[in-house]
Amino acid sequence: MIQTVKWDWELKPEKKWFQLEIMDIFKYKGLIKSFVRRELIAGYQQTIMGIFWLVLQPLFTTLFFFLIFSRIVKISTDGIPPLLFYMSGSIMWSFFSDCLSSSMYSFVHNAHIFNKVYFPRIIVPLSMVLTHTVRFLIQFIFFVIIYSYYTISGKVQPSIYMLLLPFLLVLIGTFAIGIGMIVSIFMAKYRDIEQIMNFLLRFVMFVTPVVYPASIISKSYQIWFWLNPLTPILETFRTAFFGTPLMYPNFIWISMLTVIGVFFVALVVFKKNEIKVMDTL
Repeated sequence: MIQTVKWDWELKPEKKWFQLEIMDIFKYKGLIKSFVRRELIAGYQQTIMGIFWLVLQPLFTTLFFFLIFSRIVKISTDGIPPLLFYMSGSIMWSFFSDCLSSSMYSFVHNAHIFNKVYFPRIIVPLSMVLTHTVRFLIQFIFFVIIYSYYTISGKVQPSIYMLLLPFLLVLIGTFAIGIGMIVSIFMAKYRDIEQIMNFLLRFVMFVTPVVYPASIISKSYQIWFWLNPLTPILETFRTAFFGTPLMYPNFIWISMLTVIGVFFVALVVFKKNEIKVMDTL
């Protein structure tokens, strides 16, 4: 009788670039939960306010935007109550910037783990996005409470497009993790990337309708402005909750295709370099 020998280790040829092993992520659901729990707990340890910072942060940011852009600069909000307008921009932008900022430190902040045990490295940026999704949902609940007051008073009109919120969050999270994975590869080698990205994030914020409506952009710049994948996402969010007309509705599909393209390229680059980059840390 021929007995089958079970091996503890099996050597295989080098994988092709298109074998991205996405399905392997589901084998590490417990690890993803551990990373998310770690980030949620560690992020507010040794703080007086604790988890309340999740509400205070968008509140303070909204009040700052309200003071500067509504009272001093006096930028139009297209009839949307200023507090709601700036809060919507604040929580959506924070979700994107936090996901991107966390993802781009995947190797730098987790080198001590990567050097000891192997698991799909994409789990780290993925867990970061899930962590910030939980934080966004808490902030969104606070937004809904204020939004409900204005809805009851008749100052804003919700629409059926509110059902697109999960789709918009997936687009933002996918776009952020895509850019973050690419940046994380280069940041492991060149720490100057950190300073460059901090500058670029500030720049992108001001070319995205976070503190102003897209309607104030000159017609000669409208097309370039809407090619920013974040612009149709943010404007669709405001259309959904405030009933404002969407200037270029077809750009949401262009945004989706751009996000998918960026994520696919990032996935290939990340998988090709996730082992090699450890030699530089």
